[in-house]
Amino acid sequence: MLDRRLRPVPPGVPGELYLSGPGIARGYHGQFALTAARFVPDPYGPAGSRMYRTGDLAAWTADRRLRYLGRSDLQIKVNGHRIEPGDIETALCGHPDVARAAVAVHTRPDGIDQLTGYVVPAPDTTPDVVTLTRYLAGRLPTHMIPTAIMTLDRIPLTDTGKLDRNALPVPDLRGRSRFRAPSTPLEATVCEAFGRTLDLERIGVDDGFFALGGNSLAATQLVAGLAESTGVTVPLQWLFTDPTPEALARRIEDRRNAGPEVDGQDLAGALAVMLPLRAAGTEPPLFCIHPAIGLAWGFSGLVQHLDPDQPVRGLQSPALTDPTVRFDTLDELAARYVQELRTVQPHGPYHLLGYSLGGTIAHAMAVRLRRDGDSVATLAMMDTRVVTSDSVRAPTPSVATMLAEFGGIAVPDGATELTVEAATELLHRQGGLFTEVTAEHVVRLQADYTRLIDLTFEHRPGQFDGDLLYFSAADDPVGGASPARAWHTYVTGRITEHRVPVRHERMTDRDALRAIGVVLTEHFRSTRTAPTESQTPARTSRS
Repeated sequence: MLDRRLRPVPPGVPGELYLSGPGIARGYHGQFALTAARFVPDPYGPAGSRMYRTGDLAAWTADRRLRYLGRSDLQIKVNGHRIEPGDIETALCGHPDVARAAVAVHTRPDGIDQLTGYVVPAPDTTPDVVTLTRYLAGRLPTHMIPTAIMTLDRIPLTDTGKLDRNALPVPDLRGRSRFRAPSTPLEATVCEAFGRTLDLERIGVDDGFFALGGNSLAATQLVAGLAESTGVTVPLQWLFTDPTPEALARRIEDRRNAGPEVDGQDLAGALAVMLPLRAAGTEPPLFCIHPAIGLAWGFSGLVQHLDPDQPVRGLQSPALTDPTVRFDTLDELAARYVQELRTVQPHGPYHLLGYSLGGTIAHAMAVRLRRDGDSVATLAMMDTRVVTSDSVRAPTPSVATMLAEFGGIAVPDGATELTVEAATELLHRQGGLFTEVTAEHVVRLQADYTRLIDLTFEHRPGQFDGDLLYFSAADDPVGGASPARAWHTYVTGRITEHRVPVRHERMTDRDALRAIGVVLTEHFRSTRTAPTESQTPARTSRS
């Protein structure tokens, strides 16, 4: 049993099985490439001897018996990434609660392929899915972490004793542990709206919208459907604070009893400077700072991947609700956001996460908070580039470029120069709150978008005396050094980089936010027991 560097592994540690000795064949007749791959030099035998690489994963037991764990050479492809299931199976088997493991790919009803892990518990243990996911997050790239992990009594095998992947059960990819049927007609109506929006057959009153895979785009479609079926305008923020059919039905009933509504107040709430993505929770909130578009709607899909006690709030551009507001520098905007977050959380420790341009704003906020004597437990960025005096200024961004940051809106191929009217029509076709967006809103969004980019190019970051958690877009075509390294000058502590397998404009897609949420969850749990101040010299570690 050898590891990747052909070193013997101790009992209990998974490795690959190699065969050696006088009974080994010389190779495959007439198949030179396959022979070279399978019959490799034996570092422990006589000079010139060979050993056979079986491709089987196994481990020695305490009584020197071999325990078969699966294959190491069966590649699968998930979302454009080639993955060795054996690598994931080996990582799962490294956990003390897991005796055996398998990995397979299943396709959800919406056509998206997702990894599924299967584990057989070690004696007298009960593997916990959250614990296993956190364990894998520290050992594997984010795109190799299974979306679902199922516990089985045994791993199905073929007649020859190999893993029978076709016999592995299909998981419930909807993320629910129990079902409770609706008890009122209104609850049934809300459940039906959930099902139509998410293309799911059965919805219970305890099922959370974002936990079922909903995102900001689907949320706007849901509120439009609810308005049509219930006759009540449902503000988008209700989905963040009351994401289950039971809670939503209660809010809808309360609004019915309250009398006439104010037209358009749902859109006004969705454009507010402080957007409650999840207001409830006992922990200090995570504040998510918008990209150049000025909206924090794209962070909505992150909520389901964080602990239930973790409040999440979005910070959005004040220009969206007050066209007269003006900030001459990015530091002035950061100061305004610091005032906003203090209304929710007067004192630290603070948790900040910024996407793209929002990462630069988050950094400026962190510098200001530290200057004021507050602790910043988290400064996190999603693919934020450092802009310096030497940076090359791109042409004025188009409306189509701006729409890409809405999160989930597909701009038609070749439509690089959308007019304001065409962009407005495209938004209206999305349904939900997007139907409330007028051409005037689009003009305001584009003006603020351009202004924020101007302020970024004029901004010179200060120095933050803390750590940086950095999520880079691994599929971005821009070459060169890691963008995280450029922040060394402006961060005194450790810079930890996590590569997310998407392009820059897809960082708020569902799978990308899931990968980010797994890392953030582990980070938040560690900050509850570790000091929030960092005196570590700046350096970068990557995963």
